[in-house]
Amino acid sequence: MTGMGKGMIYINGINIGRYWMSYLSPLKRPTQSEYHIPRSYLKPTMNLIVIVEDEKGDPKDIEIVLVDRDTICGFISENHLPSVRLFEGKGGKLVALEKDLKPRVELECPSQKQIVAVEFASFGDPFGACGHYVEGNCTSPVAKQVVEKFCLGKPSCDIPLDTPDLKNKNEACPEMKKTLAIQAKCAFK
Repeated sequence: MTGMGKGMIYINGINIGRYWMSYLSPLKRPTQSEYHIPRSYLKPTMNLIVIVEDEKGDPKDIEIVLVDRDTICGFISENHLPSVRLFEGKGGKLVALEKDLKPRVELECPSQKQIVAVEFASFGDPFGACGHYVEGNCTSPVAKQVVEKFCLGKPSCDIPLDTPDLKNKNEACPEMKKTLAIQAKCAFK
């Protein structure tokens, strides 16, 4: 809502909330500048956005950013603790729901889609964030092939970090705790 002052936003007649860009934090920035529009508010074609501005705003700088739900990512290292989803409370104690609590990357496509491509896979010391991963100085040469074997053509997949294909092919940095970073593309088959 850059360029606007204060007002309300409506999408297809549904109020998604008030914006107040002219109210600045101690850092001299708006306290909130991005507003989420739930997908259920949108129509397949022709959506009506109504902005009721209470101050002197200029809508030419408003930006609408679409989220790519077809790109999925995973990033986990051998140092990660097991997910809290793998435990439940019973009788005042924490009980594991699965026997295997070792770190693994879990990928899942939305809406009946399947993993159609592995765009990035590195096992070693990759860094970055989803959409911007970079291989580090120590990486397994077979990471992408291993991830493709586990995931291609499936709606979801789990890749354990102790997979022999990954562990045995990355001896360049044996003393280092390794990280697995994956970026995959989902689509209808």
